[in-house]
Amino acid sequence: MARPEAQTERYAPLLAILLVALAAYRVWAAQLIQLELFFDEAYYFGWAQSLEWGYYSKPPMVGWLIWLTTHIGGDSEPWVRAASTVLYPLTAWVAFLTGRRLFDARTGFWAALAFITLPMVSFGAWLITTDAALLFFWGLALYALVRALADNLWRHWLLLGLALGLGGLSKYSMVFFSVGGLALLAMDRDARRQLANPRMYAAIALAALVFAPNLWWNAQHQFVSVQHTAEIAQLDRDLLHPDKLGEFFGAQFGVMGPILFAALLWIALRHGRALLNDARLRPAAAFSLPVLGAFLVLALLSRAFANWGAMAYVAGCLLVAGWLAKRERLVWLKAGIALNLLAAVFLYHYHALMGAAGVELTRKADPYARITGWRGFGAQAQAYLAAHPGTRLLGDDRKYMAELIYYIRPHPFDARLYNPSGALDDHYALKHDLKGDPAGEFVFVSRHTDDAALMRDFDTVRPLGEIARPVRGHSVLRAHVYLVSGFRGYGR
Repeated sequence: MARPEAQTERYAPLLAILLVALAAYRVWAAQLIQLELFFDEAYYFGWAQSLEWGYYSKPPMVGWLIWLTTHIGGDSEPWVRAASTVLYPLTAWVAFLTGRRLFDARTGFWAALAFITLPMVSFGAWLITTDAALLFFWGLALYALVRALADNLWRHWLLLGLALGLGGLSKYSMVFFSVGGLALLAMDRDARRQLANPRMYAAIALAALVFAPNLWWNAQHQFVSVQHTAEIAQLDRDLLHPDKLGEFFGAQFGVMGPILFAALLWIALRHGRALLNDARLRPAAAFSLPVLGAFLVLALLSRAFANWGAMAYVAGCLLVAGWLAKRERLVWLKAGIALNLLAAVFLYHYHALMGAAGVELTRKADPYARITGWRGFGAQAQAYLAAHPGTRLLGDDRKYMAELIYYIRPHPFDARLYNPSGALDDHYALKHDLKGDPAGEFVFVSRHTDDAALMRDFDTVRPLGEIARPVRGHSVLRAHVYLVSGFRGYGR
């Protein structure tokens, strides 16, 4: 067995090269197909124009990151997504450091490769989502905890608190780190000794301090983020949904990859006692299996989207790599990585491969259908605005508004939402309702046309035409366009 220093000298530079190469390949593949922004990405881009401590449905980190990257490189799609391009490889690197600390450099190397090639990462690295920052800070918090438990140094406890707080500012799912922490306390006697350690409580206090401004923001905005989170979890509905549990469980084979998820299940179900008896595996087990179990319960009680348990797979990769490496069965890990890489290549070059095979895609068979056509759709809307100087954009649909604000140049950040229902169900309703700034004329791009309501609510309503943008021959993005002015108020 090579000395630890020699292992690190061998694996660390190789991993760095592979992570940079894979990130570059992903950026190139996205540019090759001119990947447009998904509407959530465009929505977050709008958030980034005003730095706040919170936004309608999420904490502020994703908006902050987009603000940073677009101020560095401009507002093209790759720069909007640049934080994801960087954060996923950094998360893999943190997994390497954690695996090296718990096991050895070889195990950390394979755990990092397993993580960076997970299907959820291969897809997520193409987009800017809240998961990119969440997974990084989750992984950083796990690394800091492992180091703090080993050496009890202030810098590691404070790093833990900072990572927890910033993770909370990334996505509220960071709260599930406490599930892993409680599981580790239950599994590990040495961890339970930390209950008498004031440094642990200092870390918790720091996490709370970092996260506190978001609570203050929510208090100033009717706790909209809390309400939205409760609504999407649907915990107020009938309990016990075995069909949703089955859907969530089955989807995890796609999130982690079939071989790696099967290995994780096999370790959990067949060797649970061995996990309890191995001090090196306990942290990886505690922050993967109970966290995943919590989302399985949530799926049974209401619903859980496939990516909600993503945090479990940072430690999950460490657990699978640590278990298989100890038993010299890395061939299964390598097979899982290879299969996940093939799936990524298939995803990245889907249209070219289907074209080469002579397959004509339908909307349901095209995974890119919902993020295709917006560039041209925005250009048509831009022409209407250009033909009516001095007008502003008005919309009635969150998805359409987000895409139009991004793809119209210059960006119409002063756009307003026509919201006759009064529902406070998105960021535009919270911050950009027409009733808050109704002066002037608007080019109204409407997905939900109601001529009677328009005639009731505006002094002047003039139809201008229609936007119809074909999408790869199998669907059409469509909206009606009006010139409206003299807003009277909703329902008058």
